[in-house]
Amino acid sequence: MLNLRYHVVSLVAVFLALGIGVIMGATVIDRVTVDQLRSRLDSVEGSVRQTRRDNDRLTNQIHTWERFADQGRAELLAGQLKGMPVMFVAVDGIDRKPVDDLRNQAMAAGATYEGTIWLTDKLNLHSQADSNVLANTVGITEQVPDVVRATALSRLANVIEGSGDPGGLIPALRQSGFVDYDAPPTTSSSTTIAVPALGSLPLPATRLVLVSGAGARLDDDTMTMPFLTQLALGGAPVVAAEAGQDTPGGRAVFVGLVLSRDETATRVSTVDNIESFIGQAAAVLAVRDLGRDPVGHYGVGPGAQRLLPEPVATP
Repeated sequence: MLNLRYHVVSLVAVFLALGIGVIMGATVIDRVTVDQLRSRLDSVEGSVRQTRRDNDRLTNQIHTWERFADQGRAELLAGQLKGMPVMFVAVDGIDRKPVDDLRNQAMAAGATYEGTIWLTDKLNLHSQADSNVLANTVGITEQVPDVVRATALSRLANVIEGSGDPGGLIPALRQSGFVDYDAPPTTSSSTTIAVPALGSLPLPATRLVLVSGAGARLDDDTMTMPFLTQLALGGAPVVAAEAGQDTPGGRAVFVGLVLSRDETATRVSTVDNIESFIGQAAAVLAVRDLGRDPVGHYGVGPGAQRLLPEPVATP
């Protein structure tokens, strides 16, 4: 006959065995888990080391290309614009450094740089007084701001595409604050440059670079584009350019409008990345090619066909 002590001892033995089994099993499982985690960590560390090596290699390649660009830019652009009169028209509010850099590249390429006309915020005609001043400046009696501004920009386009300003419109607009003007430097490293009077600009056969885009204080759609369209339809040789950023919506802010309209896309060459030397070189070469068909669209944004224009065939 079984007694209570036997049952107690049996139950204790069973639970002790279960406990030992659980402990041993947990120890084995933990060890396997730890080994797996260590293996994965080693793999991740290996991947990180390889990524760092790849990044270092790519960084070195970038530095090599940057040195190549610095050392080769003079040879690439030398003489490409020799003797060609070039004027810039830019919209106030955009980053001025790329415009200055492009100007320097154009001059290094031999261009006769005529200066940069800046279309200022005052053309927004924030008050009726501004509208009246602009109407008087362009010599009209109309006082409706939109009509006055459109007339002024149209007449400015006529002056720029017509080689000369006998009526003195550009100096008058500058005096009243509707445009500003950066004159060309009077000297360069090797020669003294004769600066033409503002009223005598543009010179005959002038090639134009119109720059707008992010930060522009004039609306590209309703102001800059009608101005550019009139220049293009009038046969003015013009390149439309902008500086951009490689972020969503950060490039082709202005150039995208040019490309979206047949009357400009088929008549105006474009460059969407003049913040870089690549874009500046493309703009210089695009200015060189003005007058050749078809026009080209250069850069890294939507609608760009190439980084640089194709080489000009020599006879």
